Amino acid sequence: MQLASADLRPGGVAPVEVDGAAFVIWRGRDGTLRSAPRACPHLDFDLADGWVEGDELVCAGHGWAFDGAGNAHKRNEAGRVDPKGTCPMLRITESGGIIRLAR
Repeated sequence: MQLASADLRPGGVAPVEVDGAAFVIWRGRDGTLRSAPRACPHLDFDLADGWVEGDELVCAGHGWAFDGAGNAHKRNEAGRVDPKGTCPMLRITESGGIIRLAR
């Protein structure tokens, strides 16, 4: 699958389907593209409804965060980061104004 680079600005989140699997991709504030499954592994909230905080995608359901390197975590009220496991990611390449996605 591919889409135009201009369609995903820093802080943007987009739902995508690659080889029949649902994912989201986002562009962190640093400009890097990242991915995670579309359904949050916690309680299946749609991560396309999440928001980008810095370079991480935050789930609108319960605040789990995804770093785009396959790791999920939750920050508690005191700021402690609790690891929540790993998740699959897409292979993402970007060149010539085109984003290409593969599993």
